[in-house]
Order: sequence, then C-alpha cells, then structure tokens
Amino acid sequence: MTAADNKLNGWVLELGKVDYRQVLGWQQGLVKMRREGMARDTLIFVEHPPVVTIGRDGHRENYCNLKIEPIHIDRGGDVTYHGPGQLVVYFVFNLTRRGRDLHLFMLQIQNGIIGAMKQIGIDSRLGDEHTGVWTDRGKIASIGVAVKNWISFHGAAVNLNTNLKDFEQIKPCGLSAEIMTSAQSILGKKVDMDGFRKLLLKEYTKIFDTTFYSVALDELAEDIESQAGGYTI
Repeated sequence: MTAADNKLNGWVLELGKVDYRQVLGWQQGLVKMRREGMARDTLIFVEHPPVVTIGRDGHRENYCNLKIEPIHIDRGGDVTYHGPGQLVVYFVFNLTRRGRDLHLFMLQIQNGIIGAMKQIGIDSRLGDEHTGVWTDRGKIASIGVAVKNWISFHGAAVNLNTNLKDFEQIKPCGLSAEIMTSAQSILGKKVDMDGFRKLLLKEYTKIFDTTFYSVALDELAEDIESQAGGYTI
C-alpha cells in the first residue's frame, strides 16, 4: 500500500462569490451531516460581498462606528470584515478523527496559509501575541473557528486583493485597522485568487493528509438545506 492509499478522503466546495448568510446556513447543514456520518471532512472556498461579523468575544467598542448591521455568529474571536478580494476558507471537520486537538487544528490552518503565501513570494508567520497569519507589513489572514460536538466550522479569511480601507469601519480583532495588510499591497499587484486557492488546497491536502475531491453544490443542496433546518446546530 502506498502513502497515497493511506490518505483520508474529503470534499471541497468552490463556491465563488456568495452571500455570507447563505454560506453560514450551508455550513450548519454540513455540520449536522458530518456529525451523522452523511458527509466527509469538507473545505469550503468562497468570496463574500461586504459584511461584518461579530464572534463570541466581540466588544461593542470595536464596531460602534458601523453604518451597517453586523452579523453575530458562534465562533471564537471579536469583529472582522469579509469582502471582495478576500479568500475565505471554512472547515467542516470531524476533529474526533483527528485527535481532538484544537490547538493543533488551529496551527494547521495557519500553516497552510503560510505555506501558500511563501509560494507567491510573501514571507509570513504565526502571530506572537494574536492568532492569525502575520507579515512584516501587518496581519494578512484572520482565524476564527467554532467546534460543536467536535465538529468544526467557520475558519480563515485571507486578504489577497482586499480593499484595506474597508477595515477602517471596525477595530479588527480589537486591533487598529492599520495593522491589516493584503497580498496585493505587499506585492504591488493583484493576486490570482483562483491560483492562490489551488496552492492553498495543495497545502491542506498535505497538512491534513487528506485528498479533497471537488463536489458540486447542487449535488448536496437538498441534503444541506434539509439538515440546516432553522440554521441552528
């Protein structure tokens, strides 16, 4: 048996640009399916229209200047922004099968981004005091996950071609908006988002020792919607 034969099998959904609430509902449906053995560990790649989300550790002073209504969600972390040019990755994984080690899981998520960044010419690293992926120019990726019954959801937001001015309406993760950076800002040119997504998928294939097979959303839509129910887990 070869090393490839020993790999786990998972799914990857590549959604394009989709509204945040819609994808949140799909995540919740997949969490139930994963818990009941009806789905495999799943990566979701997506880009969102502009939205601000507040995690369990959200502090009002970090988003008091917002002119739009934020979405309160059940993940770790404070306030963050999602928008065009940002690649978001969600992880619906059964962590019981991966040792129930949340610290390791968070490290793996961040290391995947660091590895993909290196391949496009950006040196990045773990934060010294704060989670996420950092460069000498600032924070380039934010991490916020949730776990219920050892099934994970939510994930990471990677600033590729993000308009950094959009962060100025909040204090991202309780920090000054000026700490945020993007691949485009560092490289001085736009990044091929689809190309970066492919690099990141390869990194996660290695890191999680899993072959992720592409699955079309319409193949799962009915099951996801029925499992999502009232969008509660």
